Amino acid sequence: MDNNVTSIRVGYQCPSNIALVKYWGKKNGGVQLPANPSISWSLGDLYASTVIELLPRNLDQAFVFTLAGEPKPSFEPKIASFLTKIASDCPWLSDYTLLIDSQNNVPHGTGIASSAAGFGAMSLCLAHIEQLLLGDTSLQTEVGGMNFWQRSSYLSRIGSGSACRSMFAKPAIWGETLAVAGSSDLFAVELDFEVHPSLSNWKDVVLIVDDGEKSVSSTAGHALLANHPYAEARFGQAQKNLLGIVSSMKNGDVKSFIEIVESEALQLHSMMMTSIPYYVLMRPNTLAIIEEIWRFREQMGLSICFTLDAGANVHFLYDGNIEETVMNFVNNTLLPYCKNGQYLCSNTGKRPNQTV
Repeated sequence: MDNNVTSIRVGYQCPSNIALVKYWGKKNGGVQLPANPSISWSLGDLYASTVIELLPRNLDQAFVFTLAGEPKPSFEPKIASFLTKIASDCPWLSDYTLLIDSQNNVPHGTGIASSAAGFGAMSLCLAHIEQLLLGDTSLQTEVGGMNFWQRSSYLSRIGSGSACRSMFAKPAIWGETLAVAGSSDLFAVELDFEVHPSLSNWKDVVLIVDDGEKSVSSTAGHALLANHPYAEARFGQAQKNLLGIVSSMKNGDVKSFIEIVESEALQLHSMMMTSIPYYVLMRPNTLAIIEEIWRFREQMGLSICFTLDAGANVHFLYDGNIEETVMNFVNNTLLPYCKNGQYLCSNTGKRPNQTV
């Protein structure tokens, strides 16, 4: 590795993602190892963009962080913790100071996986810099037995578990499962087949019910699974649902897909409501939107469904071929339930791209 580098500057844009089978709960031992496998779609229009400049170490200053060019001290402890955790994997970090600037078009702390996009973009930059320090501009050198995308996924997992699923255009699976060959707890992998056309062009409207910080963070929520009375049953159900959703993606079984996705969302929040201490992240308008979607689907017979992340906001998923009908429904029926009429739209199935 070249320790005489005076400056490297790299930038990546990384999508957020929405889990279809949820990651909720961690294994004992290791760092951010999932208690059950999960699968997600990347959300290419909801992303973080990060640029990292590598400079020779300035005293004991490991990094300088800015958000859109402005200092953001509240983010620094999380970044410092991340860099400390990956220090043994990236010993070269001790020789340099990182100038990190990030921008995010996803509201932070609202349960729309903004941390996933942010840590994903940062990890892509670090994995790329690592390749350049190894003298490989083609990004083909394996590090720790991992290729560039696996390495990026591995590092991002340490910052935010769900971030490791943001590296791929195809549905991404994180966690060991019989459903996908090569699946791992250490990094995510792409689905190893082409998704059936009936499920390959779906889109997402994120209906913003609450754009404030969550009352209970995802980190705290995961910790409460350690002594949860229903944890083992939930982990087993997630394994079963992962097998089912992979099968539906292969065979185009939209009905089964919808049932699993919606069931997973409700199971996620039921685990929160039955933990000790218990808590509720859904809001009255969350439930109102769900009921409106169910009513609309029954009336129209459309390929639509909802899911929830760890927050109050609703992800309204739909077949892209019925976009006009869906958006009319959003604007005419669902908009009053959204805070200040806010919603975000995204395609699914986009991988990160280099910007610098």
